[in-house]
Amino acid sequence: MPSWRFLNKFVGRFDGFDRRIYTLALGWFITAAGFAMIVPFISIYFYQELGISMWAIGVYFGCTAVLRAAPQPFAGWLSDRFGRVPIMGWSQILRSITFIAVSIAIYNKAGFWTIGSIIGVNFIFGAVLHPAANAMVADIVKRDQRIDAYAFLRISGNLGWAVGPGVGGIIAFHSYFLLFVMAAVMAISSGLYFLFALKDVKRRSMNKSDISGPRDFIKQMKNRLLMRHCIISFVLFLAVAQLIAALSIYSVETVGITKDQLGLLYLINGSLVVLFQFSVSTYLKSIPLTRQLAIGAAIYAVGYFLVGLAGSFYFLILCMVIITTAEMIVSPPAVTFVANISPPEKYGQYMGFFGFFQMAGWSLGPTVGGFLLHFFSGNSIMTWSVVSSIALIACFSYLIIESQIPIEFNSGVKKQESQHA
Repeated sequence: MPSWRFLNKFVGRFDGFDRRIYTLALGWFITAAGFAMIVPFISIYFYQELGISMWAIGVYFGCTAVLRAAPQPFAGWLSDRFGRVPIMGWSQILRSITFIAVSIAIYNKAGFWTIGSIIGVNFIFGAVLHPAANAMVADIVKRDQRIDAYAFLRISGNLGWAVGPGVGGIIAFHSYFLLFVMAAVMAISSGLYFLFALKDVKRRSMNKSDISGPRDFIKQMKNRLLMRHCIISFVLFLAVAQLIAALSIYSVETVGITKDQLGLLYLINGSLVVLFQFSVSTYLKSIPLTRQLAIGAAIYAVGYFLVGLAGSFYFLILCMVIITTAEMIVSPPAVTFVANISPPEKYGQYMGFFGFFQMAGWSLGPTVGGFLLHFFSGNSIMTWSVVSSIALIACFSYLIIESQIPIEFNSGVKKQESQHA
């Protein structure tokens, strides 16, 4: 009986959303599952199959950081100008073409430069999706439901992350060629689904100042609330990003777990979000958004520090549980804060601006991790203590700026709506 009451409460929490949220969530799941199938294994393929050093892999991901971050503001502006759905749909269709190209390159035993270049183009199309999707949520969800809506998308996305690496680990064990073919099928499926199943929001009437274009990137830098949040988020996501490249290489090469066990670790990560994201977001909803972010950053610091002490698969499971708890705390309030301070006619541009910094941190993170693994080789505690320290810097930074932010922007519950420039 208690389980049925929980299920009814869980479903009821998301029952009042616009139907497009559910459509968007399903497309997000397909997209996430396809990308999650390959991303933990890119670094392993470079390292084990192509013989690329940890240092070089870190440099590579540092270079692709520009490709992942730079399109975000422009993509957000395009979604304001031309619609959310076309940007989401075509970005995934184009992404599927790059996955096919990677699979052909692997089949023909192409070298690092060919495969790495194609994956770099893939990152561009992947980065375009997020500002449009996050802006669409802000368009169609009431302000006091935004935390719930972004948590719902997190659940659907992490369901994809729960499925993707587990399936990817099995396929990668047999063939990297087939791995990227399957990723292409998932990407084109999500793109077509967005285009044909998702109804776009009605475009608001805009004057010339509203559609001035990517030059608004400079204007948004003058928004102090947005800039502070973006800069701290960049620092935080330098640490967050260690979940993928650095942790996967460290777990396989240093701790000595198998690829199947690595896939299981990411399965645990995604499953925990699916099961507990709702509860975590509900429990913390009344706490100011910046404080939620600080708490999450502190828990990240603990989780990553413990990674340096890990000597077995089971200890890594404990670390993954702690890190995933931090992930559930951080993700919904980070995007909700941006939606709260954005003018409605510029949701896409603000989401794109935030996405630039978030993606820059997420993309540069593997570079940081690669350098740390290289320079502190044989000293795991030192490597992961530095990562932990980065998360703590973000934690204290959010606590410092909390008193400078008006409560109507820093709350996830219903407040008096306010207008701003």
